[in-house]
Amino acid sequence: MELKKLSELGLTEAESIIYYAVLKLKNCTVKEISKECGFHRTNIYDVLEQLREKGLVTMIKEGKIARYGASNPNNFYELLREKKELLDSIYPELSSLYSSSSEGIQVEVYKGKEGMKSAWRDMIKEEKPLYGYGIKGQLREKLPIFAEQWLRDVKNKKIPYYGIYTQRGNPPSYFTEIRYVSKELSSPVATFIYGDKININIWDPMLVSIVIKSKLVASMFKKHFDLLWKLAKK
Repeated sequence: MELKKLSELGLTEAESIIYYAVLKLKNCTVKEISKECGFHRTNIYDVLEQLREKGLVTMIKEGKIARYGASNPNNFYELLREKKELLDSIYPELSSLYSSSSEGIQVEVYKGKEGMKSAWRDMIKEEKPLYGYGIKGQLREKLPIFAEQWLRDVKNKKIPYYGIYTQRGNPPSYFTEIRYVSKELSSPVATFIYGDKININIWDPMLVSIVIKSKLVASMFKKHFDLLWKLAKK
């Protein structure tokens, strides 16, 4: 098992390593854990206490010796549920502060695969008609599984989706309408306009999405799209 995946569930690197060691060793002492993972015993006590607070590790005293065991991994679901409930409780205030402090133009930069996914999910969340150009099937190439899910959500929510491609080939499973322009008009980025937002995607050398929120800027990008749409062919 990749310990990185445990970290993605909210554990620190040390918590991930020690939890996995306890899970593997079953009923074990700190000395045995230290031998298994290479950590100094002093540091292990602190991490074990953190894991106990999260309900992931149990302790039983046998005389003067403390022995540790891993709780049922199902407790991870409970841990995530508690975090979701906490987020649900503070989200209205966070959202209100975000909205009240955002004046004029907002620019957000998302990097990497997970960042790119977040930016594209925003297009779904807004549920506004989508107008894209500079498209070559980049999302399906870079994030094929996510691309299928994203297109499915666009279709299920019945979001109008108009795309201008720079090359003919294998179009995606869902589009309201596709048109094509000459490869000479090809762009290194794919741009999408939805409502008062623009999503500019850079695919190489790394995945980057730049989301701009501005009615004026979105209007100007939409005019550019409309001009290309008139030049494009079905």
